Amino acid sequence: MTESEDQVQNKQWKSSPAPWQAVSGGESKPIYIYSAYSEEDKGRFPYSNGRLIAAVFDLSSYSQDGNARLIASAPELLEAVKDALDFLKGESPDCKHVVIDKLERVKEKAEDTQKRGKINNES
Repeated sequence: MTESEDQVQNKQWKSSPAPWQAVSGGESKPIYIYSAYSEEDKGRFPYSNGRLIAAVFDLSSYSQDGNARLIASAPELLEAVKDALDFLKGESPDCKHVVIDKLERVKEKAEDTQKRGKINNES
């Protein structure tokens, strides 16, 4: 049985499971972005950081940490946007303050300059 074109496109559209995390490879090395493992994979790979999604290279030390944080925040940003759209369309049970809080939290994670230089190190 072959997959339909729609099934293939749906598989390609799905992102890796959240949360994503930025992990430093060490000084003068890229920052790696890892996706969370499924519960089954956690048992199979207990000492791994997760599935590798991207490597953010040090083209300029100013932007490497910021870019890594933004990429690692992508799944939460997408969820916050979906929640906000549902609210604006009147399709959400959440009140305005709940939606604003979600957006604020994910915004802070994506642009957190207070944690600059404190990206986790590889295990």
